[in-house]
Amino acid sequence: MRLTVTVSDDKKQKVLEMAKKKFEEKHRGVFIEIEPLPREILEQRLQSGSAPDLIEWDGSSIGGLLDRGIILELNTLLEDGSFNLLDFYPSVLQATKDQGRIGAIPVMAEVPGVFYNKALFDQAGIPYPKENWTWDEFVKKARMLNRYDVDGEVIRYGAYLVPRLLPVEPLVWSNGGAFLSEDGMKAAGYLDSAETVEAIRRYLEMYHPLEVTPFEDVGRDTWFSCFVHHKMAMYYDANWTIKPMGQEQRETFGVVMPPRMGAEPLRNIVQVYGYCISAQCQDVQLAWAFLQELASPHTEPGREWAKHNLVVSRTAAEISGQQSDPLYSPFLKSLENARQSAFDVSSMKLWRFWNNDAFQEWIFRESRINVEERLGRIARQYDEMLHT
Repeated sequence: MRLTVTVSDDKKQKVLEMAKKKFEEKHRGVFIEIEPLPREILEQRLQSGSAPDLIEWDGSSIGGLLDRGIILELNTLLEDGSFNLLDFYPSVLQATKDQGRIGAIPVMAEVPGVFYNKALFDQAGIPYPKENWTWDEFVKKARMLNRYDVDGEVIRYGAYLVPRLLPVEPLVWSNGGAFLSEDGMKAAGYLDSAETVEAIRRYLEMYHPLEVTPFEDVGRDTWFSCFVHHKMAMYYDANWTIKPMGQEQRETFGVVMPPRMGAEPLRNIVQVYGYCISAQCQDVQLAWAFLQELASPHTEPGREWAKHNLVVSRTAAEISGQQSDPLYSPFLKSLENARQSAFDVSSMKLWRFWNNDAFQEWIFRESRINVEERLGRIARQYDEMLHT
């Protein structure tokens, strides 16, 4: 008997290899084949009728996958009690559901937050940021923490804002705006609303004219040295930032959830990852058994996910120690009411028009960008695509 499962990166492959070894030891005669499949190749396999048995899920609309007949509804399988649905954090569970149908088992999540260098705050006599803080407070602290040389050039930035759209969306929500309607079917009146336009403008102002964040995209391989060497005082990015920290850095840095830009309470954004059973799977019970080995917090492979990202259940949080960790625990708390991005809700359809490349162009050309006009144009393009 053979099962195939897709994988997209090395860290997931390591966990899959562990689950494969454990499962094959318990189930003699079963072979698990791990297939690295880019999204476009997976789509071709799905259409040709040669889909893998288990499909890696990146948080895209579960309803869309179920409605297209790509994945199986898991409700009946879940009746065996293999997974306690109430153990999952609410926002994680919500991401796997559509109209009561469950289509995926989650394994890890990602949530943005603001990391800060306590030593730099202490040197400047500035209080640490606290939960439920405002964008105005964030800007004020960043400006106070900027440092310049004798020629007026910035030698330390008060903040680093990731030039990507995912961390922007919770700020937009807190300002009363949105990228799309809740069902993802309409952009006009949301993406081009006054509230969304204002939030985008205020984010861009941090690059120019305020110049409290660098223009460069400090990637995952280089941000840490910048932060550790005091080249930025605050860093707005996701919880994966914690993983490379040594004990000394963990004691130096603190974290707080994003500031709210408007009067609305902050709801953070969550990216959820997991696995689905393909509708073309020939042995559903075997696939379900492997999924339990891969995703349960009570198995060794299931516990391994905590080493790579934020856990998705309270049991996993307790077993891994993330629940009591001062850096991880604020992220876990935000999973109580976080929500998925407009990009996930739209199954990345919005990404065709509104993506990181376009946003980074705006950052570099901020003084020549008419934000209201650009967002209006993107909203019209998106709506026309959906309704033509």
